[in-house]
Amino acid sequence: MTDLHFLEVVEVDLFKDQRGCLVVSESLNSAYFEVKRIYYISSTPTEESRGFHAHKKLKQLFFAVSGSFDLKVSDGDVFETVKVNAESNGYFLKNGFWRELSNFSSDAIVLVLASENYDAQDYIKTFDEFKEWRKRGAY
Repeated sequence: MTDLHFLEVVEVDLFKDQRGCLVVSESLNSAYFEVKRIYYISSTPTEESRGFHAHKKLKQLFFAVSGSFDLKVSDGDVFETVKVNAESNGYFLKNGFWRELSNFSSDAIVLVLASENYDAQDYIKTFDEFKEWRKRGAY
C-alpha cells in the first residue's frame, strides 16, 4: 500500500466462519464526527464514474459493503487513489478535497457515512472552481 496523504485508513475487524462474514468498525462517531447522514451507491455500471466534486464542510467515511471501487482524491495538485474492497478497511476523507469514484465491480455497493445533512451549497462541482477555492485557503 502506498503512503496516504489525504485519506486516513479506518480499521475494521473481520470475523469469518461458515456462516459468512461480519465486518465491524467501532467508535466511528467519536473518532471522526457525529454521523448525520448515511447513504449507499449501488448498481453502478462498471464503465461509469461518480463523484467529481468536493465539499466545503462535509467529512465522509467510505466503505465497500460488496465488491470494490477506486477512490481518487486530490488537494488540487496531487491525486491519490486507493482501491476500496469489501471485507477490508474503509477510508476517512475530511472536507476540502476533490473526490472521484470509479472502476466499480459489477457487485459494488459503496456505503458512505457523512458528517452533515445534504446541503447543495456545500458542493464544489468543477475541478477548476475547486482549485481556485483551495488557493483562497477557504478550507
